[in-house]
Amino acid sequence: MNIIFDLDGTLIDSKLRLYKLFQFLVVNSNLTYDEYWNLKQQKISNQLILTTQFGYSESMIQSFTGNWMQLIEQPDYLKFDKIINGIDKVLTVLNQQADLYVCTARQHRQPALDQLDTFGIKGFFKKILVTEQISSKDELVTLNLPHLTSSDWFIGDTGHDVQIGKKLNINTCAVLSGFLSRKSLTEYEPNIIIESIADFKIKDTSTVLTTGY
Repeated sequence: MNIIFDLDGTLIDSKLRLYKLFQFLVVNSNLTYDEYWNLKQQKISNQLILTTQFGYSESMIQSFTGNWMQLIEQPDYLKFDKIINGIDKVLTVLNQQADLYVCTARQHRQPALDQLDTFGIKGFFKKILVTEQISSKDELVTLNLPHLTSSDWFIGDTGHDVQIGKKLNINTCAVLSGFLSRKSLTEYEPNIIIESIADFKIKDTSTVLTTGY
């Protein structure tokens, strides 16, 4: 069995990083952390928030997006990330039952590797796949794991992750530890939805036990 994990929102809680950067770039924002993430979990993009709540023009949004992409993976913001609770224990168990991989749409490979190393979980993964804005996640997985089967899993926190798993013809697990609500994730029809990766358990190579639906 192969299990492919998304990074941000799945293995790492990066919500504070994203909120802090939004507040830095939008100097007149009075949104609280909870208010910001309530909007995001309803699939409301930064661009729509900027337009509807702050009256941003198209050129202002383009400037925001450029600054966002430039800063989002800088050390001053990555320092706000934290590991999902209980993940080291579940990875220890899963590593004995399956081959584990990470696939992330991060722009830069080395900071992602360094972060996984800092959190002490890098060694659990056979490969860490980073798109680096060169290829898509499904292309990267297909290139590196060409023999996936119906017993394999893609685990992520967004609808896009679910769509990737479906495109790869493998099982999909959505986690609520990331960027979308249960209601939003249900629309993508993953095989299961769980609170966090800590709830993902394998009984045998063909059975997954979780507390999700």
